[in-house]
Formats: sequence, C-alpha cells, structure tokens
Amino acid sequence: MKMKKRIRPDLKPRKPFPVVPEAVKKAAAMYKKEGESENVGPSRAWVSGKLYYYSTYVRGKFNPTKTSQGYLVIREDGTVPPFSEAKKPLRMINSTDGMFREILLAGPRYANRSTYNWEELERLLNRIQDILNEPLPPDIQTAFDVFRSIPRKALEKQQELREIVLDTEKMLHELSTHYVITEEFVQRLRSRFYRYIECLFIQHDVQVSTYEEREKFLGYLSSRVSITRFPFWWCYRRLKKHHQAMTITNKADLEAHEDVRNDIRREKNTEKHFEWVFSITRNPRDEEKSEGK
Repeated sequence: MKMKKRIRPDLKPRKPFPVVPEAVKKAAAMYKKEGESENVGPSRAWVSGKLYYYSTYVRGKFNPTKTSQGYLVIREDGTVPPFSEAKKPLRMINSTDGMFREILLAGPRYANRSTYNWEELERLLNRIQDILNEPLPPDIQTAFDVFRSIPRKALEKQQELREIVLDTEKMLHELSTHYVITEEFVQRLRSRFYRYIECLFIQHDVQVSTYEEREKFLGYLSSRVSITRFPFWWCYRRLKKHHQAMTITNKADLEAHEDVRNDIRREKNTEKHFEWVFSITRNPRDEEKSEGK
C-alpha cells in the first residue's frame, strides 16, 4: 500500500495585506467601546459596485482567537452604512472566513486519516467472495453488495476530501493576491464546503445505515464457516471485527447523525450563527437612521 503524502496547507498570504484607508480606521475607532480594541480585516467584500471593509471588536488587546464582541461594516470612503446594507457584505466576509477555517484548519485531520482499515475491508470481502465461489441467495447477495459498497464509498470520499482541501488552499492563495471577496467567489467556496460536509457525513453514514445488511451477511457466513476451513474462518473473524468497529449503538451519537442528515448543509446552524453575528453588529439599524432624520 502506497502512503499518500500528508496534506499541510500553506496558509501564508501571497501578497501583503492591503493598506486600510484612514477614513475606514477612523470609522472603526468611533464604534469601539471602552476597554475594547478593533481590527479591520484585510478582506473586503465587493457588492453592487461598492467595496466594504469589516471591523471586529474584542475586549482588551486584539487577538483573533478571542470571542468577538461586535462587528462593523464600513464603506471604502469611511461611511458606515445602515444595517440593511451591511448584512450582505458582513455575511460574505464572515462566512468566507468560517469556511476557510473549517476546511483548512480542521480539514487536514480528516483528509490525512489512514485508509488502511477500508482497504483491508475491501480485500477481505473480495477474498470471501473468492472462497465462497458459489451463487448467493438473492437477499444475501443484496446484503453482500451493500457490505462491499462500504469501503468503496469511504475510499472515494476520502480521496474527495483530499482534493477539496487542496482546492480550497488554492482559493485562499487566490484571495490573498487581491483580498476582494465577490459573490462568485463565495459561491465557489460554498460549493466546496458543502462537498466537504457531505463527504464526512457519507463516511459516517455508510457505517450507520448498513448495520442490518452487515448482520445478515455475517449471519449467513456463520452458518457456512468452519475451523477446518481455516482461511475462511480467519476472514470471517476479521470481518466480524470490522463490523463491530463500524457499529454505533450510542443513542446520542445516532441522534446527532440523524440531525446532520436532516440538515446536511448545516443551514440551520449557519442561520443560528448569523442571528448571533447580526445581533452584535454595530451598524445603525434602519429605524435608528429614520429617527435621526
């Protein structure tokens, strides 16, 4: 088995951060509360012919790992737009950052996982088919086909995960040459993010949803196996171990899996996140603007 090269994304920007206009810095400072520090990020959103900056506020000295206390969207000329106008660029910049963090920081852990167990399972099932060398009853054949699909799907998704992480690394390099986030860029990144989530789900689902078929096929094998047929007996024992390793019985884990199935693209979680983001966004609400007239 040839070991694949470990993925270690290069997160270094390709060009220096753009200089933040003084008008934008002044606007960001005006919305800072006592005891806070602000940071205007390098990435800008391009929406309807306008360029928007994004400031984050934290308590004490700025550190990107600290929990944000507030956000502010600022136009290139230093104008602070109303909340209704700020929502779109805010969502674009914030979601881009979140998707990059997930795929490029957490993703390598999944993309670099060993495929040895899946490959061994595939070899075992092929060997068992050769040893049996006989037509199987239709229901057993169906169960066997499902069993064989497990390593194939898992390995396919593992390769896809690697490709997604590497493609996303290229997108980060692309962004760090100009630091401008467009709607088209967000859509491309979101497409990769959805594939990433689906790959992780499918790798888990092929274990959760195939339990009955695995049990049926192993039950059939147990009626055929004998210690006098040592190669067959050994394969059967190894297959049982794989089956046990794939079996998930914890109720909380199974419920969590179903929650993901019902929201595969994590849209509910995303909207919950943005409810919080919008709640701490400091751009004036439209009603505040109307009252000030």
